[in-house]
Amino acid sequence: MKFLTHHYKMSRYLTVALSCAIFLAGIAKAADSSDSSASNTLEKGGCLHCHSLDGKGGLIGPPFDNIAKFRSKNFIVNRLTKKAPVPKNYPKNYPDPRDLMNHVRVDKVTAQKLADYLINHKSASELSVKGHGGINKDEVPAGFSFKPLPVTQSSRQGMALYRDKGCAACHSIGHIGGRFGPALDGVGAKRSRKFIENRISSGAIVSYGGKEYQPSAYNMPPSTLSQKQIRQLTDFLLTIPK
Repeated sequence: MKFLTHHYKMSRYLTVALSCAIFLAGIAKAADSSDSSASNTLEKGGCLHCHSLDGKGGLIGPPFDNIAKFRSKNFIVNRLTKKAPVPKNYPKNYPDPRDLMNHVRVDKVTAQKLADYLINHKSASELSVKGHGGINKDEVPAGFSFKPLPVTQSSRQGMALYRDKGCAACHSIGHIGGRFGPALDGVGAKRSRKFIENRISSGAIVSYGGKEYQPSAYNMPPSTLSQKQIRQLTDFLLTIPK
C-alpha cells in the first residue's frame, strides 16, 4: 500500500514537472516566434533601409545596436506610434521639426514587439565613427550674438539633404537623431559658416567590427556633396535655434 501511495505521488510530481516543462517550452517557443516576427518586420517592413543592426542596414537613421543603453522601451514605442510634438513657442520661420524625419508609424502591438526585440537584443559589435578630419579653430568671436537665419529656398534644400544623406544617424536636432556626433541645435551660435562647411566637406569614417562600414547605397556623413550642396546644408544648419 505504501509502495502504491509513493508511486502515485511520484507520478503526480512527474506529471506536474512535465506540465511545467511543456508550459515553459511553450513560452520559449512563443518568445522565439515573437523574436522571429520582430526580426522579420525589421527586414521586410523597411526599418533596415534607414537603420542598421549587427552590421546590416542603412545609415540614414541611428543604429539599433545595443540601443537599450541609450533608449527606453517606452521611447521606442512612442517613436513608432506617435508623431513628434512641436515644442511650444517654436520659431515660426523655422521648418516644422517633424519634417526632419517623418518617421513611419506602426500599430501599438507591432511597436511593442519591435521594442521588446530591440531592447533585449545584444549586438557583439557596434558602429563607431571617427570624426570629421582636420582641426579648424574658426569659431565665432567672443560676444557674438546669434540669431537664426531666415528660412530660404536654399535652406529648405539643405534640410532635405540633412534628412536624405544620413546626417541624422550621428547628429540630432530637437532630440531627433543619433548619438555619435554633437547635437546641432543652435550650432550657428558656436561655429562660423566656414567652420561648418569645412567640417561637412571633410567627412568621417564609419566602421563596424573594425572594418569600414558601407552596408547600403547611403553614405554617412555626406562627404561627397558638391560645394553648392554643402552651402545649402550650411544654410539650413544656420536656421536652427538654440
